[in-house]
Amino acid sequence: MRIVIIEDEIELGHLIQNFLRKKIPGKDPNQIKIATNIRDGLHFIEEMHPDWIFLDNNLPDGKGINIIENIKQFGTSRVIMMSAMSNLKEEALKRGVDYFMDKPISFVEIQKILNENNGFTPSLS
Repeated sequence: MRIVIIEDEIELGHLIQNFLRKKIPGKDPNQIKIATNIRDGLHFIEEMHPDWIFLDNNLPDGKGINIIENIKQFGTSRVIMMSAMSNLKEEALKRGVDYFMDKPISFVEIQKILNENNGFTPSLS
């Protein structure tokens, strides 16, 4: 499974990455990339054709909500938008995100989404 995390809060990006690495045992750790801006995120998406994209909205070089259509053109990636601005949820879903997560994010919610879509084990340990 290939995953791109586009999140400018470096610590949060690493927390998500480490959580996902634990949930995808035996997989290549290089299959989960973190970008801290839109430009690098789009580069990783084009390069990797990820299964999942975790997308923050407020990024140093623009708004994540404005690149959803671009991301969807790369293929069948599922997009989870993360934002503290709950009022973006409806617009993000209209533009094509598959899931919207309010910040602060919940690892229980991430696990639930992955379980529903990929049959991951329900363990939260």
